[in-house]
Amino acid sequence: MLKNTFYISVFGTILVSILLLSMLPTPTEPLLSTSIVTEPLADEKRQSKAAEPGDLLIENATVFNGEEFLENTDLEISGGIISNIGKNLDSTATRRIDAAGKTIIPGLIDAHTHTFGNALSLALNFGVTTQLDMFTAPSLLNRELSVRNNVTQAEQADLFSAGMLATVEGGHGTQFGIPLDTLSTPSEAEYWVEQRIQEGSDYIKLVYMPYSNYFKSLDRPTSAAIIQAAHKKGLIVVAHISSQRAAKELLEDGIDGFVHIFADQEISQEVLELAKRHNIFVIPTLSVIASADQVRLADELANDLAISDYLQPEQGQQLASSYSEHKIPGFELSTAIHNTKRLHQAGITILAGSDAPNPGTTYGASIHQELELLRQAGLSVSEAINAASINAVDAFRLNSIKHNDEIARPLSRSRGRLVNQAKADFIILNSSPQQSIKATRAIDSIYKNGVKVARKKVSPAAQSSSGRQLNSPNLSDFGNGLGKGLITESQLMWGQTDDSMANGSSVASIVIDNSVLRISTTVRQGFMFPWAGASLFGEDAIDISDYTSLSFRVRGTIGQYQAMVFSGTQAGSPPSQSFSVNSEWQTVTLALSNFRGLDKTQLSGLAIVAGPKQGEFEYYLDDVKLLK
Repeated sequence: MLKNTFYISVFGTILVSILLLSMLPTPTEPLLSTSIVTEPLADEKRQSKAAEPGDLLIENATVFNGEEFLENTDLEISGGIISNIGKNLDSTATRRIDAAGKTIIPGLIDAHTHTFGNALSLALNFGVTTQLDMFTAPSLLNRELSVRNNVTQAEQADLFSAGMLATVEGGHGTQFGIPLDTLSTPSEAEYWVEQRIQEGSDYIKLVYMPYSNYFKSLDRPTSAAIIQAAHKKGLIVVAHISSQRAAKELLEDGIDGFVHIFADQEISQEVLELAKRHNIFVIPTLSVIASADQVRLADELANDLAISDYLQPEQGQQLASSYSEHKIPGFELSTAIHNTKRLHQAGITILAGSDAPNPGTTYGASIHQELELLRQAGLSVSEAINAASINAVDAFRLNSIKHNDEIARPLSRSRGRLVNQAKADFIILNSSPQQSIKATRAIDSIYKNGVKVARKKVSPAAQSSSGRQLNSPNLSDFGNGLGKGLITESQLMWGQTDDSMANGSSVASIVIDNSVLRISTTVRQGFMFPWAGASLFGEDAIDISDYTSLSFRVRGTIGQYQAMVFSGTQAGSPPSQSFSVNSEWQTVTLALSNFRGLDKTQLSGLAIVAGPKQGEFEYYLDDVKLLK
């Protein structure tokens, strides 16, 4: 059995991910997708192999070249590069595919993600051939630079990244456990930018939230100094903002783009004119705003058979997860769509970005939902596809980014558009998105560097994977003397948890008192969703498939509390339900089915906490159990 501090740390690390629009666990080595071959086009002569000169000719397709849909068009691939496009090409290709009735679009580019684990292979599985990362560990950058310049690999999406973000000590971004070089004065800006260049950052991202009640923020002079220092070095600078007021100030200071659309109020004519004057770009991330607004678009995405057949278990959990039970003020989807539409009508460049893996989003699949939302914001089919391809290339200057060791690792081929001499990154669709943008989901095949991607379907083994059996549904055991009553019969351990690990200032303590668990907490402002209370974790996941409800007795300070559960490879906000407490003992029974995103085969822990309302709370727990 691990020490109690381990469980508390694990719970804190997971729970800080409920921070709005910013979930980001520590990156790990990317896992490449396994070689599971899907059915080829009917007339494909052979299975895919590494592309060679004159290796592949795709005939009779409708090809979207970024400007128009070209019917009955051929696409020739040589050495991982598009060597020719046209009608009735005279080619010596050794393999030919008749793609009549099918449409070819560029490989998609997700312009806002946070990369960790097997993110890049999951993304490629849905046709995202390039990801733009907005905050990850700098150690990832050099490795991915060499991978993206490899014109034969077809196991993962290419990665461009900001690496470390610019924030102040105690500011947004400092809560994830990744060591950060924070800064707080304009005089530090030039050195800070130079350090990012040395680490391999492709562009700079800063966090500017001076009007937030939950985080410290870079001040305006320091943010302006970062923009100036980065521009002096030829780098693009983008910003995380959550209010129109912050956006206006950064526009005046020369920001290049925003990685979210603000949705706290409708865009003013003054801000619209500023955006036009400074020729900025915007990544609205409408999918994640929908999640924050409790608009459950991810449910429809997860139930689409074109998506669900390829949706890995952790991705299903991500889509099912939610920030909270309630809408979050300042993130209204209708306002976000309105502001995106106004910006688009004014000629502002719009990019498609999912902000995966935030709650309600996941790698690869969510970009298809983002395309549908951009259509609702007034973009045409062609404009929406360009938002997820060439617009990102042009806005971030991806075809001209160079690093100090560029001689050793030559510049990537151009990407984002199906033209001669571009990287052969493209998707063959079964039908035309001209009829419905949802056609981008119905993928026949994906090609990365001219190589057919072995798409990974959901395996029966992954679906049936489960944890150990629960020894006893009784999770309280506060009076049996074992481990002072904090260790259950199923070797789970109770411990205290609070938001101090997320730079919050709430505190909690627990103690056995007359054979019940007494929890004393102070919930304070300092984190967007403050909490403090008791948590229960174990070393191994547990299969609770046979149970339908979580039940416990509780009394204490009158107010609203929360129960949260953790399972599988869950990322983002833990599934939660709120309940009321009063001074008299009462039994609370919560249906497990209402914990959205819970994988009952892989329960890893739960928590019963006070918050987010601030104040002093003391409450008692007993008879915590699972019911069939």
